Amino acid sequence: MKQRLLNRCQNCGHAWFPRGFDLSRKCPNCGSVDVDFTGRIYLGILAVIAIAAGIFWASDRPHKTAKNIATPPPVTPWSHMRPRPSGQAAAGAPLIATEAEGRAEAVRLYPDLAVAYTPLNIEFVARYNRYRREKPAFFEDPAWPVILVKECAAAIGERSRSP
Repeated sequence: MKQRLLNRCQNCGHAWFPRGFDLSRKCPNCGSVDVDFTGRIYLGILAVIAIAAGIFWASDRPHKTAKNIATPPPVTPWSHMRPRPSGQAAAGAPLIATEAEGRAEAVRLYPDLAVAYTPLNIEFVARYNRYRREKPAFFEDPAWPVILVKECAAAIGERSRSP
């Protein structure tokens, strides 16, 4: 059965569901033509709330990575077949020659680092600011982002998600 929208008389306050169409031009109680369509107001409010929730959901993108941190190149199915460059360590870990490579490796090891306001990101920024004041020599090594993110992960108990 189809539900009708609630109508309300502005003069006497009588509320009713119309029998024919969704709108009544006259109050059945007092005969006044000053009729408010209360059901449409509620329907409009629900539509506004749904649109606002959609906009809020669409604008909140925590899964996007920060623009200022370099991301590693995508892994292809044949990347394991490529010969290693001569500048890699014997254990298989890549040598980090620049700070940009260090940042990329830190994000590869801990992807949550690139997402703002995650526990790892907050800890990293706090330690970074403290080390800038207390240990400026720490930042001379181009691998400092990897060292710092591993310290932060150990402090908050997070494990690396990349192999």
